[in-house]
Amino acid sequence: MTERQFVVSGLWALGADNLQWILYRAKKSKTAPWVAQSFVSTTRDILDRCMREKGCPEEDRAVLLNGLPSTFIEWKKTAQSFCPAPSPLVPG
Repeated sequence: MTERQFVVSGLWALGADNLQWILYRAKKSKTAPWVAQSFVSTTRDILDRCMREKGCPEEDRAVLLNGLPSTFIEWKKTAQSFCPAPSPLVPG
């Protein structure tokens, strides 16, 4: 499976593979700058709850969730517009 990050806000990023959205948190490690925190294949509401439980600030959640449809299945139908590049992002 190919994982792709498609939006970053602060120390948090949202990505996906063929099965689910993936919430990432930036780390200082150069070998693994992003570490997966949650995997959600259902709804945007569940993704939001997981973000809150992992400590993602409200401002970052708003950026990461902006424009996402209500389910992963709906998102996957239009994923090309969200995942234009296969390379992972480097935390800033």
